[in-house]
Amino acid sequence: MPDGRVEAFAHIARSAPHRAGDKAPDLEPVQDFLRRFGYLPEDGYTPGMLDAETSTALAAYQARNAVPVTGDFDESTAQAMTTARCGLPDLDDGVAFSTRCNWNGRGLTYAFDTGSTDIAGSAEFQAIRQALRTWTAATQIVFTEVGTNQNPDIRIGWRPANDPDHSMVGGVLAHADFPPDCGIITNNLPKPVHFDDSEHTWSIGAAAGAFDVETVSLHELGHILGLQHTSVNGAVMFPSVSSNFTLRVLQPDDRSGAESLYPRPPKVTSWGANRLDIFGLGTDRAMYHKAWTGNAWAPSPLDWERLGGVFT
Repeated sequence: MPDGRVEAFAHIARSAPHRAGDKAPDLEPVQDFLRRFGYLPEDGYTPGMLDAETSTALAAYQARNAVPVTGDFDESTAQAMTTARCGLPDLDDGVAFSTRCNWNGRGLTYAFDTGSTDIAGSAEFQAIRQALRTWTAATQIVFTEVGTNQNPDIRIGWRPANDPDHSMVGGVLAHADFPPDCGIITNNLPKPVHFDDSEHTWSIGAAAGAFDVETVSLHELGHILGLQHTSVNGAVMFPSVSSNFTLRVLQPDDRSGAESLYPRPPKVTSWGANRLDIFGLGTDRAMYHKAWTGNAWAPSPLDWERLGGVFT
C-alpha cells in the first residue's frame, strides 16, 4: 500500500461557500460531484455557476444526506461531500429508489482475488465472509465460495483507485454493481465488489484513519443483492461512512429493502384435521395469518389477518 492518502474529494474541501446566483470556478468540482452521483444531469446547467439546476441538485443532495436543505453550497454540505463514500450513484436519472432488482435464485457463488496489503494474513476475506452471512440471514440467499477459475457470480478484491471498470479516485472507498438484469457497470458475470487499495487504509474493526472491511463490504454486498442507497442516516445502505467506525448489523431500513426483494416464504402448520394455517411476515414487519378451515379460506381467499406487533 502506498504511503500517501488522499483527502476525500479534496477539490470540494477547498471550495468556498456559495449562494444561488454566485459564479466561481471552485463551483465546478461541486457540480462534478453532483453529476457523478446522480443529482445533476450531464448538461442543462452552467459550469461554474450556482444556477437554478445546481441549486435544485444541491437541495436534493442535502435532503438525502442529513444536511439542512438550503440549495446553497455551505459548510455543512461541504462536510458531507468530503466524507468517504461508495462509488455508486445515489439517484438514477435524478430519481431515488430504495431497491433496483433481484437475482432469480437463492444461491450465488463468489470468489476472492487480490487482498489488502493493510491487513495481515487473510483477515479481510474473513470479514467479508461474515458480511455475506449477515445478508444470508436477511435474504435466505446462500453464498458459496469458489475459485476464480470456477465462473463465480461475484468477484471480490482490492484494486487501484483508478479501477478501469469504475473509478474510485478522489474519496470513493469501494464500488459494486447490481444484479445482472439492472447493472450499471456490467450485465455480465462475475459482478464486481472492488475496494480501493491506493487512497484508503483498511482495518479489522475501528481504527484511527482506517475503514472497517466488514462495515464497507456489508454495504457493497447490499448493492450486489439489488439495494440502492438510502436517505436513512445510520442505515448500512447510507452512501457515506467515516473512518474509525463500525456498522456490522443491518438496520430496519436495510432489512425492509432486502425483504421487498427477497420475501421470506410463508410458514405452514396445521392446528387440526383438514385445517391448514399459514403465517407470513409482511413488508411492514408485522406477522400475518390465514387458514384453510376445511371448506374455505379465512379471513378470505385474498385477505390475511394481521396479528399485530412488529418484528425488529
